[in-house]
Amino acid sequence: MPGYVLDTDTCIYWLKGDKKVEGKVLEAGLDNISITVITECELFYGAFKSSKVEKNLKVITDLSKKIKIVQTMDGVSRIYGKIKADLERRGQILDDANLLIACITLVGDNTLVTNNIDHFKRIPGLAIENWRK
Repeated sequence: MPGYVLDTDTCIYWLKGDKKVEGKVLEAGLDNISITVITECELFYGAFKSSKVEKNLKVITDLSKKIKIVQTMDGVSRIYGKIKADLERRGQILDDANLLIACITLVGDNTLVTNNIDHFKRIPGLAIENWRK
């Protein structure tokens, strides 16, 4: 079974109870779902700036017990540098956080699940799905 890396937006939809996303997560199986450390950082940032800090921190802690958090792996730095340079040459810059999420997903031979298809479709070889459609 292929692995799926949830982009931050999809992870937030899931945590907020989006039924389509939750159904796809259950269909894929929690063992096949992960997020990157970048998404984890973005979730913590959102929690600390929210009005319900403790509640949201608990949600993130509970999530980290259910799915894998991918830190990085060999090859990510090199592919990141190559893709960033290629995108800049084409005038299609992608912010560093999204590019790192994409590179970790690509090197891990996983599928990125995102609602931001336009951000990621310019990365060659990256498998992308939108579970909200």
